[in-house]
Amino acid sequence: MQRKNGSALFLALLLGVMAAPSFADRGYEGYIDTVGASPWFDGSKSTIDYQNVTVDSRRTVAWCGIDNGSIGGWAWIQGGWGKWKDGAAQIYWEYTDKNGGYGRGYDQAPGASETYEQSHTGSNVEWKHGVTVYKTMDWSNFDTVSFRRVYYGAEMHVPPGDHTPGKAASKNNFASSQARRAGAGFAVTGLNTQAQPTADQGNVEKYGGDDSGNFRTWDSRND
Repeated sequence: MQRKNGSALFLALLLGVMAAPSFADRGYEGYIDTVGASPWFDGSKSTIDYQNVTVDSRRTVAWCGIDNGSIGGWAWIQGGWGKWKDGAAQIYWEYTDKNGGYGRGYDQAPGASETYEQSHTGSNVEWKHGVTVYKTMDWSNFDTVSFRRVYYGAEMHVPPGDHTPGKAASKNNFASSQARRAGAGFAVTGLNTQAQPTADQGNVEKYGGDDSGNFRTWDSRND
């Protein structure tokens, strides 16, 4: 859900576009899983095979992450890829910590079909693509947050005009989407709740069985 340029003007515009989430102003295609009892989630990952969009006035992103469902104020840890229409894809990290502190950053994206992971590792949170750690932060900034939800999804910033990634002939895949409970290993959580599907012609579907953690997104207008 959420860089910078070479110029201050571009930075100001982008930060305005990519500010903290507003569910009323953004469109989503994906899945949410919720845990109602401790231990909470402390990691998420998904292998994202991103596809271009044909129309988007802002940034389109595909990511995975954990959040607290806004209980006591929003807190989250997420990462994935984002891009402008016809622009170069970029990996990104983003968080809001237990004190309401917010951060976001970007780097050059690797190729498609890359695994993005955010997890509590030792004394840190690590953001990874593949085996590369591209951001760390002290876990003490999050240690009292009840991360009740895991979210995997494609996001548009100005729906319904923006398009969700993928088209019928080349869908945007999320594969082996998994989350981790504190003290346990990563596991498929079920993809139980469809996220707010607010793209005008956006689509989402599971594939490969309920225990695969696999789903696809696409927008009929990209064809």
